[in-house]
Amino acid sequence: MWIGLAYNVKHEETGREMGKLVELDFDSWEVIEGLKKTLERLGHTVAMVEADEEAFDKLRNLKGKVDIVFNIAEGLHGDAREAQVPLFCEILGLAYTHSGPTTHAVKLDKHMAKLAVKGAGVKVPEGFVVRHAEVPELPEVKMPVIVKPNAQGSSIGVFDTNVVKEKEKLAGVIKEVSKGGKWEVVVEEYIEGREFTVSLLGNDPVEVLPIIEQKFGFLPPGMNRIAGYEVKWIYETQLADITEAYSCPADIDRDLREEIEKTSVNIFKSLNVKDCARIDFRLDERDNLYFLEINTLPGLNPDPAGPSYFVYAAFKAGMTYEQLVERILLEGCRRWGLTEKGL
Repeated sequence: MWIGLAYNVKHEETGREMGKLVELDFDSWEVIEGLKKTLERLGHTVAMVEADEEAFDKLRNLKGKVDIVFNIAEGLHGDAREAQVPLFCEILGLAYTHSGPTTHAVKLDKHMAKLAVKGAGVKVPEGFVVRHAEVPELPEVKMPVIVKPNAQGSSIGVFDTNVVKEKEKLAGVIKEVSKGGKWEVVVEEYIEGREFTVSLLGNDPVEVLPIIEQKFGFLPPGMNRIAGYEVKWIYETQLADITEAYSCPADIDRDLREEIEKTSVNIFKSLNVKDCARIDFRLDERDNLYFLEINTLPGLNPDPAGPSYFVYAAFKAGMTYEQLVERILLEGCRRWGLTEKGL
């Protein structure tokens, strides 16, 4: 098959400054090249499509040439940027992997995604959105809370200091996290407890891969137990063994595992997710399971020493990286009626 690989590549080093955070969602060239070579080893010809400001024209030039677009592009600008490549493909009549534009757009708005998931009968942390530079009179909210950018991924803008325990400090943290009002922020109750991430693969049926529990024991004393920027981009990178950060399969009993799996599939289907996703949960001290957020473009880092959560769960399920990539491609092809092409 001819495959268009749509991607965004990091051009900057990651950092805490806002300018450097813009590309934190993007993939490194090593990840993109690893995915390209994997598709080629599977027998396909790959056309590279960087999802920059010329992405629509690039895809239009591939119409009639590629069979399907393998989409890992995060997109550029705006709160619906992950919907851009799927929307371009829809306009051009190109088949593509992963979810459709509406699902990506809803997912990237954390508050909107929570409202949708709550409507499916799943517990979510209570909260509200601040959309303006001037912080309004704050509604009553149970402390502590966590303040997060409303339309960012990869823990962008989520630091240890985002957990607020005293209400008199909340307005200041909101101003800091919102970058002076440039970003919308969501303020939600902070759920203390265990954190799980669940990878899902396929469409009908949806397969739940081994559940991962995030560990926090390697953090310095006094730090809040959140999988924020410091955890993912500083402390985890210093670990000699990835199992210090993750437990997979998670050490949980059968009832909890079945509850997490059932809830995950419910969310996956309710949001009309396609092909794959990763969902984060918190379990409080009373064993209440709360949805935190969903990633409809889960990372595909092929490096066994530092894989993405999604890839790590697939490894634990007995899959190789090639098998995982092939499965995502096959799921996309099935939805578009392309299985006769030789997959």
